[in-house]
Amino acid sequence: MTDATPTAGPEEAVRVLRDDHERLLTVVGQCATAVTAEWDGDSVTDRERVVPPFRRALDGSGALSRLPRALADAVTATGRPMAAPPVAAPPYVVVTGEGVVLRANLGDGRLVVLLRAFEVDRGGDGDGGDGGDGGDGGDSEPHRYRRIDGVEIEAEIV
Repeated sequence: MTDATPTAGPEEAVRVLRDDHERLLTVVGQCATAVTAEWDGDSVTDRERVVPPFRRALDGSGALSRLPRALADAVTATGRPMAAPPVAAPPYVVVTGEGVVLRANLGDGRLVVLLRAFEVDRGGDGDGGDGGDGGDGGDSEPHRYRRIDGVEIEAEIV
């Protein structure tokens, strides 16, 4: 006998975010653009000039508090159960150097959605990475952050 519970893939989560949360995605993009307006050029190498101001902009715009609802809707679209209601804080909503990561534990894995607003050129050394909350913050950081056009949505169930 097979499981009769219908489930959809991450593409349904992306569809719901695009269709039902278009205004929220627009605000996320506007917040990212506001952050880049403070830069001296089209990119920066200091993560602290990206993540904290982006988080403040998201919070000030009200987007940060609306992201858990968008995540819950994305999970519902997959047809899978969510272990707990999400909140606007890690591990559910994490502001990173690339954008916003939304995570939800499901009955059979985890839905991970990236709302990418920045691209990160990690340089040639390949060490570390942008884990979201940490970072060494040192002046030798090889990463270069640039604003991308719009907000790209990537989703996967892991």
